[in-house]
Amino acid sequence: MDSASAVNPSHRSWIVIAAKTIVVLQSLGIVYMLTSTWVTVAVAAGFAVVYFSVRALSRASRQVDRIFEEELDRQ
Repeated sequence: MDSASAVNPSHRSWIVIAAKTIVVLQSLGIVYMLTSTWVTVAVAAGFAVVYFSVRALSRASRQVDRIFEEELDRQ
């Protein structure tokens, strides 16, 4: 196991996913209580954009790492 896999495990526990979901929903609830529905929708869209961006960049990073490993093994 290298340091990257130790820091970022390949599977996530359902408790971690549930905890993150609760935090996001509570954050949206606070925004809704303090502002309007439209602001809450905008913040939720912002959360979604950040989530999908991080997911896409993580996938691209893994792909680049795999390509580098294949290319460096050939030399």
